[in-house]
Amino acid sequence: MKNGKYGCAVWGCGWVSSGHINAYLRNSDCEVVGIGSRRMESIRAKQSEFGMDCKAYMAFDDILNDDSVDIVSICTPNCQHAEEAIRALQAGKHVFLEKPIAIKEEDIPRLLKAAESSKAHTLVAFILRFNPLVKLQRRLVAEGELGRVFMANTDYWFGRERKGWMKHKEETGGAFILAGCHSVDMVRHIIGADIQRVTAQSIMVGDYYEYPPVETAQVQFTNGAIGVFSCSLVGTTPYTANLSILGEKGTIVNDKFFLKRFEGQADYFTLDTGVKKTGDVYGHPFPAMVEHFVECLKEDRESPNNIASAVNAHLTCIAVSKSAEAGGKPVVIDNNTLRFE
Repeated sequence: MKNGKYGCAVWGCGWVSSGHINAYLRNSDCEVVGIGSRRMESIRAKQSEFGMDCKAYMAFDDILNDDSVDIVSICTPNCQHAEEAIRALQAGKHVFLEKPIAIKEEDIPRLLKAAESSKAHTLVAFILRFNPLVKLQRRLVAEGELGRVFMANTDYWFGRERKGWMKHKEETGGAFILAGCHSVDMVRHIIGADIQRVTAQSIMVGDYYEYPPVETAQVQFTNGAIGVFSCSLVGTTPYTANLSILGEKGTIVNDKFFLKRFEGQADYFTLDTGVKKTGDVYGHPFPAMVEHFVECLKEDRESPNNIASAVNAHLTCIAVSKSAEAGGKPVVIDNNTLRFE
C-alpha cells in the first residue's frame, strides 16, 4: 500500500475491464496504478475512456514485478485466467479474477493449490452474488421460506456479437463456461447446494462459433434437488437470466414469489429490488464487489466469494461440455474432479 491506498492494476483491456477500472476509481481506498495489454492501442483507449494518466504495462511480468501493485484484476481471454492467476498469487498479489477461473479441469487443482499456498486473497467476478435480488432469494431459501427445495432451473440467453477469440473452443472453453457460468453459480449460491451430476446436450447454430453455442443440461444437487439449465449465445434475444426455484412451501420465478406463509395468496407477487437485468458492464455491481474485497483485505480474511467458492460452478460448466461431447453420457462431480458415471 502507498499513502493508505491499495495499488490496483488491470491486465487485459477488453469490454469487462471497464467495470473493474470504474469500480477501483470509485473506491477511496484504491488507486489505479496501471493498465496492461499486449497492444498499446488498447491501453491508450482505456486511459482515454477514463481520462487517466497511469502506467502502461505491455507484459504481465511488469505487473508482477511492480511493488506498487497490491491487487491485480485479470480480464484477459478465458484460456489465460488460470495460469495468470497462479502466477499472480505466487508473486504475492491479491487477485480479482474474471470468470471463468479456468476452462480445463486439470488447471483447477493447480489454481486451488496456488491460492492455498499464498498469503494473498482472491475474489471471483461472479457478479450475480452481489445482485440485491439474488441476495434476497438466497436469504429466503436459507431462512426456510421455501421449505425443502426440490427443483431449481436457470437459463442464460444473450444473442450478441462477441469478440474474435470467443469463437474459438481452445480459448473460450464452451458456451456455459463463457457466459452461462453466471447462472450456474447463481443457482447453487441461492439454494446453498453444489451440483453433483450432469447430463447434457448441445447443438450447432449458425457458423460463427467453432463449438456448439447452445447447451442444455439436467443436473442433480447434493441436497437432492434436480434442475434444468440452458445457455444460448445466439438467437434474437436480449440478455435473459431466468430463474425458477420450487420448494415445498414456496416458489420463486425471477423476481416473483409465491409463499405458503401468505394464506389466500392467489398469484405471484413481485418484489422490486431496483436492479434491472442488463448485459451492460456498467450495470453490474463491480463497485460493491471491490468494496467487499477491500474490506476483506483490511481484515486479512478470505472472501466467501473466493476461488475455492467458484470451483463447483466451473466444474459443472466443464461437465456440461464433456457430457454433450460424449452424446449425453452422465458426468459426476466428485471431490473437485469429474468422471463419467
